[in-house]
Order: sequence, then structure tokens, then C-alpha cells
Amino acid sequence: MKDWLNIFRQCQLILRIASWIVPRAARAEWRKEWEAELAYAWRVSQTNEASARKRLRWRCCGAFLDAAWYRCNREDLRHTSRNWVQTPAFLLLALTSALLSFAVASGNLPRMRSILLRPPYGDPQRIATISRTGVINSAEWVVPYSWVEIWRRQAQTLEAVAAYRWKPQESALMIAGRYAKVGSVRVEDNLFQVFGVRPLLGRTSEPGDAHGSNNSLVLSYETWRRHFSSDPNILQKRTTIDGQEASVIGVLPQRFWFPSEDVGVWWLGNRRSFSGDAVGVVARLKPQLTDRWVEWALQRDITNAEGERFGDSSLQVWPVQDRIRQPLIFYALALCIALLVITPVFWSGRLNLRPQCAEVVGACRWWSFFGTKSFLLLLILLTAVVEFTAEPYVFPSGKATFIVESVSLWIFSIGCLFVLWWSLADQQSRCRVCLRKLVLPAHIGRSGCLLLGWVGTELACPEGHGLLHVTETDVCWLDPTQWTRLDESWASLFSEKSETEVFG
Repeated sequence: MKDWLNIFRQCQLILRIASWIVPRAARAEWRKEWEAELAYAWRVSQTNEASARKRLRWRCCGAFLDAAWYRCNREDLRHTSRNWVQTPAFLLLALTSALLSFAVASGNLPRMRSILLRPPYGDPQRIATISRTGVINSAEWVVPYSWVEIWRRQAQTLEAVAAYRWKPQESALMIAGRYAKVGSVRVEDNLFQVFGVRPLLGRTSEPGDAHGSNNSLVLSYETWRRHFSSDPNILQKRTTIDGQEASVIGVLPQRFWFPSEDVGVWWLGNRRSFSGDAVGVVARLKPQLTDRWVEWALQRDITNAEGERFGDSSLQVWPVQDRIRQPLIFYALALCIALLVITPVFWSGRLNLRPQCAEVVGACRWWSFFGTKSFLLLLILLTAVVEFTAEPYVFPSGKATFIVESVSLWIFSIGCLFVLWWSLADQQSRCRVCLRKLVLPAHIGRSGCLLLGWVGTELACPEGHGLLHVTETDVCWLDPTQWTRLDESWASLFSEKSETEVFG
């Protein structure tokens, strides 16, 4: 009998521990019910000595499942989730999660980092692209390769100059039996000396690399890591590109890219391979020379050598660092234009977005939520546009061409208007006190009965702080939206019991 009493006390202790899972309000009743069931099971189990003790303990352990179900039953879970979705914290958490999802999907925001961080070039302000301006479309900004030879011979304003095929192409790269489809661009062998970049593995070029019978390749860090598992012996592996025998001579450091993030292989070419083609040009300027003076000197050299007259077009020397960050300037301009369009609607007062809080803390909370929400929405839009919108080129010929041809700029401009308008509409449909989403929409009035009557929709705060009236007719003598503050006498209608009766 003493053993049975010990087992009974052990079962009581199990029930006491399981009761901690049950909500406090229902804990006493739940425990009383289970103790009564335990007492009945204890009396019944004494008739069978064989396995009664084990079954009794297992029966008490089932109380944990019952307590968990009691805590997370469907009705309470639905009620809790519905209330939480209405809170401002849920919206901010959802926007933050969306931003993090974009960051993960894009691979840690490579394009955003390349725009915002300092380029991995030596003295980037002295590295510039040379292109034509005053052209009709982006395909005309390139220059003849013969001009590059003239500038290389003159060497009055440029320390070094290199040409590259301005349009990357997809190439089939195979190294030691591993296949990859990567973007490639043919460049002169001194291009990496222009940028002042040191290889992570191997070398960038040596005299004769571009003139030999074997195709010399330089890989980007991402191509080396993603497609070839950061193989340290990749320089000795058998390589083919587009079916031609080749050799990998080096791997560039992380974050280096040119002229596009999509380029994974630089294919070294000699002067003969560029002869007669139109090419892109990148150069390192001599110290203490302005961009305008260099432009004038380069145009003078071409005019003296070939008699070229720059009438409607001219040469443009543009630092690479400024070109990389050029999209941010236009995105900021597009945002300013969207703000100018939205501001009259905001300041007109027709949306009635004034917080109904006498305290400074409440007003600061209202506007802080609006500002944080709008900032996250714009940041998500910018991230999506930069990371997932394909541009036809990275280094366009000039500002006017970028504005006309950039798909991402137009998407961002239209998206800014939509995002800001949605943010204002969401703010309008929230309680002026607790910032919860308003619920229980009800149609009030009847259209066409009274000219001066109010017809519209009425929404209520879930916590009973007030009512929002939204009119259906936009006339000058009626406010389009009106907030009515409710006093404490209305609190009973918005209690948890009343809400459960309304929502079922």
C-alpha cells in the first residue's frame, strides 16, 4: 500500500508540473478535473497489480498533451493571431522579413554592396571610362579601337589605357570536367594594370599571354567559388572555353567586377583581335588633371591624327566610381519627384492623419511608425529593383541615355508612388491611439436620399479607442474622413467577451 501512495504522489507532482502550461485563469479548474480523473484511475488500477503502475504514470504524462492543447487550442490561437496581425509590430516584422528574404535570395546583396562600398580598385577617382556623348542610343557610345592606339602613343594625359568588348556574352567554360555557363568579356591584357588590382591566385597577365596560341583566362572570385568550389589547383587544370583550348592564369579578389556583375571570365586579347572594332575604353588619368581638361586633350589628339570633327558629339571622361554610383542619384531624384506628387495630398488634410493623442509620446509613436514603415517599403523596393532587374549595360554613355533606357529607374519611379500611397492608406485605416488596424466595417446612410446627409463606411478600433468615418461622396462641405474618440463608457462593448461573441 505504501508503494501505491508513492506512485499516487508522483502522479500528483506530474499533474502539478503540467498545469503550469495551462493559462492561469483556467489552471485551477483544469487541475481539479485531472486530479479527479487520477483518483478514479488509481482506485481502478489497484485491482490489477501486473502493469497498473506503468499505465498510471503514462496516463498522467498524457496531461502534458492536454495542457498544451488547452494552451494552444484553435479558438484561442485564432483569436491571438487575429489580434496580433492588427498590431503595428506585425507589419514592421513582416516588412523586415521581406527585406531579409530579398537579401538571402540575391546572395547577400552583391549589387547594392558594389554601389555603396568603395570599389576594389587602386585610387578609383583616377580611373575613368572614355566614351562618346550626344549619341542616340547606348550602342553608339563606344569608340574606334584606332583611337585607343593614338591615345596610347601620345601618353600626355593618360598613365595607361585599355580597351574591352563593351558587350559581355555567355560562354561555356569547362575546367577539369566541370561545366559552367558564365558571362565573359574580351579585354586587353593591360586592363588589370589600369585598375591596379592584384590577383588572389596566380597572375593577371604577362607579356605574351594575349599573343600566345593558348587562350588566357582570368576568373572572378564568384565564378571560382560557386562553380569550381574554390579549387586552389585550378591553374593547373585542363580548360576549354566555347570549345577552344584555354588556360586559367589567375583568380581576381572578391568584389572586383568590370564592366558588369555578370562577368565571370575575362578573356585576354591582343591588339589584332580588337583591330577595326568599336570598343569600350577605360584609362588611368595622370595626377592633378581635371576631367574636362583631359576630354579636351583627347579630342585634340584625335582631331590632329585623323581629322575627326566633334560637332554634335564629344568625348566624355567619367570616373568609374561616379558611374557606379550614378543610379543612386537618379533613384533619389525619382523619390523626390514622388514625394512632391504625394505631399499635396498629405498636407491637404483630406486623409485626416493627425494622431488623436495629447501626449508627445503618442504623437511621436504615430509618426515614427509611419516613417519606419515607409522607409522599409522604399528600401524593399530599391533592393528588389537593384538586385533583380536586369540592365542592358552597366556603364551607359551618359545621364540622358540612362534616364531613357533604364528599366529599373522607371520601375522604381512608379513603385515609389505606389509604395507611398499604400503607406498613407494603411496609416489612415489605423487607430489614432494604439495604431491597430481598424475592424468591423459598417455602411452608414443611404446614397441619394439627402444631399447634405453623410453616407460612408464606419470602422472601429479593436480596443475601443474610437471610430473612423470614411465618406463615399467627395464634396467640399463634408470631411472625407473623420475620427471620433470614444470615452471609457464604450469599453465594455470592446471587451474580450464581446469580441468573441461578435467574431464567433
